Order: sequence, then structure tokens, then C-alpha cells
Amino acid sequence: MATTPYRILGADLNSNYFQLRIAYLKRIHELKSDRERPTKHRRITPEHFRLICRAYETLSDHEKRRRFDEDEEWTYDIDISNYTLQQLAAEPDLANELKNRLHKAKLRQINERHPVTGHTPLYCAARACNIDAVYYLIEQGANPDIRQRTGSTALHAAAFFGHAEMVRCLLESGADYRIENKSGNLPERESHNDEVRETFKELKETPFVKAANDQLDWFKNVDNGVSHIDTQYHAQRQTLLQCACKKGHFELAIWFIEERGANLDIVDINLNSALHLAAYGGHTKIVRHLLFRGANPTLVNKWGMTSEQEGFAHGTDITNLFRDIRDQDMFRMARDGTTWWFQYYFDGKSPNATDERGTSLLYIACRFGQIAVAEWLLDNGANINAQTKDARSTPLHGAAYYNHLSTVELLLSRGADTSIKNKFNTTPYEEATNAEIKRLLERYRQDLAVEKVIPVHLYGDGKSSGDKPIATVQLEYKATIKDLIEALPDSMSKEYRWFSVARSPLNLVSNDIGLLSAVYRSRHVNTKFIDLPLCLIAYTSPRYKNSGYTARDELSSFDTRDFEKSFSAQCEIGSFKVEAVSNKKQTFNVGNIQFDFESNCTHSDVPLSIRYIISPDADEFRLPGCICLFEIRCKEQQHQLKELPTATIRGESNAKLYTWLPNSGYWFSHSNLHRRLSRLHGKHAFIREVEVVPKLFSLLPDMFIQVVPGKLFQTREHPIHCEYLKICEPDLSRFPHTAYHGTSIKLIRSILMDGLVMPSTIVSSGLRVCPPPNHIARGLKAFGKEDFANAIFVSPSIHYCSDPVYAVTFPYKDQQMIAVLDCRIRKDSFDAFPSTVKHYKPHSDDDVNSLEWRLQSPSAIQIVGIIFIPVITSRTAAVRLRANKLGVNPNDLE
Repeated sequence: MATTPYRILGADLNSNYFQLRIAYLKRIHELKSDRERPTKHRRITPEHFRLICRAYETLSDHEKRRRFDEDEEWTYDIDISNYTLQQLAAEPDLANELKNRLHKAKLRQINERHPVTGHTPLYCAARACNIDAVYYLIEQGANPDIRQRTGSTALHAAAFFGHAEMVRCLLESGADYRIENKSGNLPERESHNDEVRETFKELKETPFVKAANDQLDWFKNVDNGVSHIDTQYHAQRQTLLQCACKKGHFELAIWFIEERGANLDIVDINLNSALHLAAYGGHTKIVRHLLFRGANPTLVNKWGMTSEQEGFAHGTDITNLFRDIRDQDMFRMARDGTTWWFQYYFDGKSPNATDERGTSLLYIACRFGQIAVAEWLLDNGANINAQTKDARSTPLHGAAYYNHLSTVELLLSRGADTSIKNKFNTTPYEEATNAEIKRLLERYRQDLAVEKVIPVHLYGDGKSSGDKPIATVQLEYKATIKDLIEALPDSMSKEYRWFSVARSPLNLVSNDIGLLSAVYRSRHVNTKFIDLPLCLIAYTSPRYKNSGYTARDELSSFDTRDFEKSFSAQCEIGSFKVEAVSNKKQTFNVGNIQFDFESNCTHSDVPLSIRYIISPDADEFRLPGCICLFEIRCKEQQHQLKELPTATIRGESNAKLYTWLPNSGYWFSHSNLHRRLSRLHGKHAFIREVEVVPKLFSLLPDMFIQVVPGKLFQTREHPIHCEYLKICEPDLSRFPHTAYHGTSIKLIRSILMDGLVMPSTIVSSGLRVCPPPNHIARGLKAFGKEDFANAIFVSPSIHYCSDPVYAVTFPYKDQQMIAVLDCRIRKDSFDAFPSTVKHYKPHSDDDVNSLEWRLQSPSAIQIVGIIFIPVITSRTAAVRLRANKLGVNPNDLE
């Protein structure tokens, strides 16, 4: 080698270490300037800068410099395959090589300090202003606050070497600006120029950097304008809570949760929740608090890991917390109303479990007024009339005696028996000490006497009206709109005379129109199957009449005599007798139908006959997906059943029980009664729903078109590789534009039922639709639009709507997938805007000025299919790779 490291670096023989750093600084800035030129005009080749790096390595190492000064020997040519991570990070032209190496590197290697200098790969990347490398290292888990031998961090290096953009990058990644090096200097004090100093000044006053540096007093005492606690910041897209949890700032994290109501389950760009980040960092106190506040432990990040698995690197410190939560006493959880515990940790336990005194979980929840737990237990099959071992009291007894009005309302809406007497020979009505509860129970008994089997929940329009019904009523199955109005409390019946399904107005040509028929005609989806309770929005004046909703035609009726003729000609007949016994559940099997009668359901023997058809002709009876059609008849003129039975089809886990509305084409089901018959007489059917994603997403058989008979999904490569479920044929003449809408798999059935709706709409499931908590909030002005978020948003970019802000991952077999709605949009129905997701990286086929389409008319959208996109093609493989990176045994994570 003709030249020397001194000449290459631009230093002289007597340069001290500080002067060598300045010389290296100048070479790095020369490279930065050179890289701003077009490639063909660049003057500094990667090979030349490689010599600069080798020269600095030689002269900044005391032993290597002494050897060169004595023998003129130095290493200037190293094969890239033999580079350390530090050497790769120091050369921006080797960013791709660094990423390839990091992909398989363990976390300890990523944060490993050089044995002489103490430099980490992140420190070297920051010093060389290798922005891409720093972002990737941070994403891979590099810690920006590790000190090298002089006590300086990567932020010190970025400041000293004059890289304002790197200072910004590190601060926005959570670097700590409070760390002093061995010279007693903070990073800001080592600033090389005014641009760096201004960058510190600016960012140190921003909420995210304040959170990263544990400035709790600032958040408490300063009017800092942090009005949207769930805003996601910078390239990692982390909220303030995620930042505090990642850094281990316990008191700050608790303040964000308890005082500001931070959302616990928002995920960042790597799909890490706050719980993931706290577990990964080994911050046990924060993990414990997040778990006890209900943070979702089932969320999976982009490496296929749950938060518990991310904590495995810390031995049992983290994993014991999750185990302790799983092992909590479920009866105490029911008493305390810890709903999240049941959602995440109940697993395969029985919802009818009883404690050592013979008291059921449901009774405990109802006795203490824990309505959310009670609702969860009922949704998961808890026996609503289970009696305690000693007092023989039902959950309704407990709720009534202890004055829990809303819990009593819940139990009655789910079909609780009001006639059961406990060992004190008292009914729930007689146990009640509250006058309002007594009136409620009395009205319910009167409703049962005239077979009022159609529950209706009425909601107010708009978020200010709350998320609970403003009124609930029970109606006969032949009820009309007029009957609904008359059933309302006197204070409401004179005001609320107009109604909608998810803001699609009921057709009120006449108040004598059947309620179920009106709901069918106004509903978005074209299916004859109607779930109860009916969740309607009530209005004091006509609303949404001109919003583009179109009522469909009445469904053609099926005459009762014709139905009976066909049914009688084909049915088989069975019979059994329900005996007047107490404390004994009775089960009867007729064909493949099983009827279960609870104990104390009758005071006298009740003989019943069953007429049934297994696998009836779908066309003849207009019942797609029907497994069984049946009718129960009581041989006595007046049956003595106090409680109706449940009916199930053996071997059919995905069958739902429906009841025919005579002289119509409609069938209704009490979705929350778990196959309990709503009435004894009449025709009932078991309908097999199509299980699209097991346990997460099912559809009625008349709600979509299968692409190939017997095959649910079609594999497609356009617009990207995906599995496709066809819902309907696109109407290209009315809806010429293609767009997409990312969502959660749990919401798709509701969306298909009601269409995409405006924010704050109560949909037919009773849920109020709200914008994503981590996106633009309601009421804020953006792009010149007041209350910008008050609209429906779709995107012409499949990549954009697949962003974690919109699309939520879910497990499918060994994959993690996202669901995206394939839509067609009416011409001239939308305004186009650029990305509203900060730091979204456009793809090559994205139109950056038209990524967000804003619509204010739900009728301008046609949903034609559902796209299922794999995010992780094999979670098993992804977890094993991540385990290797964390340095833990992959088998421990299974």
C-alpha cells in the first residue's frame, strides 16, 4: 500500500485522539455531501471510504497505531464476509449487507460492544450517519442508550459528528438525552453545530421525547397540547404509553393509563403492543400492571410472538407473571368483575363451574352486579337458571335481591325463568326489594303470558347518547311498527316514532307493517335470517331519508298451509315425556336432535311429540344450509313447562337455531339464548353457518357466493397474493371504482350485515362504530375539512389499507393474516387525499396524492369480497427464528 492511514484520514503523525475524531468527522461529511450527487457524478467510491474506515480503526486503537508507527503494518483490506457488525454499520454503502447479517444475528450480538472501543453497531451507524442502518437496528431491538468506553452513547456520537438528522432519528426512537459521558457531558453539549443544537431544542419539547426521557412532571404540570393520548409517533409508530413501557418508566406508564385512559392494545409498526414492549424489556412492574388492567396477551407481533414469549429472554421473571394471571381464582374474578380475565384466560373451563359451596360463576357475577362478566358467561353457554346448592337461588334471585337493576335486565333479556322458587319458597319477584326491579319483573311475566318473544333494544343516535340502550321492549312475533311505538314507555312513545337499522331508515309507509319485515327491507344484507335482539336507532324526527338508502322488496311469503302440507308429507315422528322431577336435568334424543330440559322446568308431567325432517330439500322449503326442520307439539292443550328446552344437533358445532315467522319468508334466532327455544309451537330449523375462519368468522349460507362449489376460497395473485372469498357479483355500471378497506376479522360479519357505516353509528349487533383510537380523532380539522374523521374511508391501494392502523392480524392455521374488504365505489362519491398515516411508505404502484378516499354516503359502497392476506406464512417458523434471535430455546415457546 503506497499511502498511509494518516494520509487517507487527512491527519498528521502528531494528531491526538480528539484530532483524529475531527479528521474522521470531515471524511464522513464529505461522504454525505457526495451521496447527494447523482450516482454517475459521485467522487468518493465505496472502496475509498472503506480505506478511510480502516485508517480510523488503525489510528484510534492505541495498540494498532503503535504497531503502524513502528513497523508501518496495518490491515487495510478485509473481506466483507469477515466484517464485524460494527464495521458493516460504519459504511452506509453496506446497508443491505448489514440487514442480511442482522436477520440471523442474536440480540446479544446486535447490542454487543467492541472489546476495545466499547462501540456497538448502533453507535458506529450513528457516527457515520447511516440512517437506514439505525432504523433497522432499532427495529431489531438495538438499545440506543448503551455506553461505549468513554461513556458516550449513540446520541453523543450523532451530536459530536454533527448529524442533525441522526440526532432526530435517535430521539424519535426513544434515545435518552439525560445520559452523561465520562467527561460529564450530555449529548446536547457535544453538538458540533447550530443545526444539531436546534434539533435538540425542538425535539426536547415534544411529547414523545418527553415520554422517552421520563418527564412525568412535564405531562402533569404543563399545558402541552397532548389532546390525543393514542397518537402514534415517528417511524416506529409508538404511542406515549408504548414508549414509556419500552423504556421501563413505570410511574409515567401508570399515569398514561390511569389519568389519560391510554389504549392498552394499540400496536406499533412491528405489531408490538405496550405489553410486548414491556415484556421484551423485562419491566416486570409494568407487565404486571398491564395484565391486571386487561391488556390483551393474545396479540401476536410481526415475528409471530405473544408478549409472554417476548419475555422469555428474562427467564421466569416475566413468564411467572403470565402464569400467575392464568392461575387466578375464577370465582374471585367473577366477583370483582374482571371481564378481561375471562376473555383471555378462561380457556376450556366450564362456564357452569361451581365453587366449593355449589355456587355458579354466573350467580356470583349477578349477585355482585358484574354485568359484563355475566354477559360474557351467558355468551359462552352458562346456564342462566342454575341454582345454588344450599339456597336453591338462581342468578336472577341474586341480582334482584341485591338490587342490580341492569343485571336483572340482562338476565330477563336472555330468557331467565322468573317462576323458579328457592328454598325459602320465593321467586325473584318476591326476593326483590327495589320497586323498579319489581315492576320490571312483573312486566316481563306479563310479556311471557302472551308470547312476547321479540326483544328490541333502542339506542339514541350519536355518541353523546351513550353505548347502552335508551329503552328495551318485548314484542309478539307478529308485532308491527305501531306495536313497537305503543310498547315504549309513555315518556318516549310520543317523541320516538322513527327508527333505523344502522341509520338505514325503516320503511314507514304504514305503521301496520310487520317489524321483522321492515327490518329485512331496510337492512343492508339480503338474508332471510334475522338475529335477535333487534338493535334499532330511535329518532324524534325523520332522519336519513335522503341519504341514498333504498328499501328492498318484501321477501315473498311461504303460506302456512303450503308449508304444513310439504312438512307433513315428509316428516318423521317421535315423542317423549318430560317428568315432574326436581334437581334433575332431563335429556331426550329424537333422530339426531337432542333436547335438554333444566331441573324444575315443570310441576307436572308434560308429554311432547316431535315432527322432524333431517336434511330437508333447501329449494322446496327455501332454507339454504338447513340441517334439520322440526316442530314440537304438546299433547296437552295447555303445557306446564316453566322453562323451554335447548335443542342441539349432535355432531354439528356450527349450527344455529332459527324459528319461522308464519306466513312470511323470515326466520329469527335469539343469538344470545344458545339454542334455547323461544317458543314451543311453530316450526324451527337448524341452519349450518359457513365457518370461514374457525371460531372467528362465520356467515349465513345465503350471504355470499362460493367461487367454486364446495370450495370456500380462491387463491389469487392480484392485487397481491391472497385467499379470496366472493360475496357478490360487482355492479360495475353503478360502482365503477375499485377500493379496499382494512378491518378486524371480528367486525366483518357486522359490516356485511350493515355495510360500512359512518362513525358513531349503532350497528345491528348493538355496537357503536368509532374511528381507530390511534388515528385522527373525531372533531379535528384536517385537509380543510371540519371533523375530518366523520366519514367512511377506503383506499385504492391494497398496501395502504393493509397498514396496522386499519387491518388487525388474526390466526389462521399456522399463519397470521389480515382481512381486507374488496369494494366497488360509486362515481363522484368521494374526495381523495394523501396518506393520513404518518410514516406510511408508499409502494411503487401507489398514487401518493390519492391514498385515502373519504365518503359520506354508505350507499356509495358495494362490498363484493373479502381478501385474506398472509402476514406471517408460518408462525411456527417465525417464532423459532425470533427465539434464536432472543437466545432462548424455541421449544420453550411452544
